[in-house]
Amino acid sequence: MKIFNISKNTPIALFSLILLLTFTQCSKDKEPVVVNEEEQITTVILSFQKQGETTTNTVTWEDGQTIPTISLDANSVYSAEISFLDNSDPSDPDNITEEVIEEADEHQVFYQIQGVSLSISSASNDTSDSNSTPLLLNTEWETAAAGSGSVQVYLIHEPTNKGGNTRDAIGGETDVQINFPVTIQ
Repeated sequence: MKIFNISKNTPIALFSLILLLTFTQCSKDKEPVVVNEEEQITTVILSFQKQGETTTNTVTWEDGQTIPTISLDANSVYSAEISFLDNSDPSDPDNITEEVIEEADEHQVFYQIQGVSLSISSASNDTSDSNSTPLLLNTEWETAAAGSGSVQVYLIHEPTNKGGNTRDAIGGETDVQINFPVTIQ
């Protein structure tokens, strides 16, 4: 008859071996999780071209700088284009707008107008997502009477309702939010 010698450490070693085998099993049905880091946006550029004119006026916001005023003529229509950049490394600027277009289903630009006679709509050359919802990167701004107010611009990541007409209704995370003063003359 053979007698096995079981020491005090045998149960701990056996338990450790079972844990090791349990947590190192390969599973072929699990996909790796892809982490998409939130965009860093240091610069927002709004370019305006008044209908019937060839001159483009540009308003640029840079992180840490004073927010510039958008000046528009009354009773006019403007083609507008918005761009988002990461200039945190000046030797290697990153055009975030390209990423927004590539990931159209995961982004939405939203404009909230306050106190000024202005309407903003998608332009014919705007980018759309897979559901044909415009991203509002290329828009038309139609002014009415002279006055002043503001346009709050948002880039929203993973919106839950792109058809919402308020920031809260759209959901998702805010990548950037800027409150541009607007003067209509």
